[in-house]
Amino acid sequence: MKILIGSNNEGKVEEYKTLLGSSFNPLPVSELGINLDVEETGSTYEENALIKLNFLKGKCNFPIITDDSGIEVEYLDGRPGIYSARYAGDKALDKDNIDKLLYELSGVKLRRAKFVCTIAYWNPRNISEPIICNGECNGEILEKRKGIFGFGYDPIFYIPILQRTFAELAKEEKNTLSHRYEAVKELLKRINI
Repeated sequence: MKILIGSNNEGKVEEYKTLLGSSFNPLPVSELGINLDVEETGSTYEENALIKLNFLKGKCNFPIITDDSGIEVEYLDGRPGIYSARYAGDKALDKDNIDKLLYELSGVKLRRAKFVCTIAYWNPRNISEPIICNGECNGEILEKRKGIFGFGYDPIFYIPILQRTFAELAKEEKNTLSHRYEAVKELLKRINI
């Protein structure tokens, strides 16, 4: 079954291709010629996921999945949170966001953090209201980058039980414990796939 992945982030689209499994044929918005240029004005992950979903409704006749995700640092009272992708500014690159976060945590010993993902799923054929699913993954923020894989904050997000960052994990390994994996796992249960 075709499913539209409502994201401009290629890394995220690739993760969904793996996470959704063979029941779905994930398509990026670019394949349908859609420019997903919406302002994420929500105050929660769910609100931002729904903003993207509502923008995409009516642009295809098959299921749509959108999400909003971010990293929440305990010492920073949950920041950057919903502002993770633009923490260092609207046009910030991943490296800029990481640099800002590391600067704010300079000299800080308490570095607990979690990745959070909220998914909004809608199938125009059989549901009237979107299905909302959440996932989290706990870890810590390193003082320096480690690893070459992944995207976003992956090089500084450390999983203590694995003694590696997300950026040091093979794609297959990351996709068995990430925040996005947890949200997709819940979604697949709820739509009985």
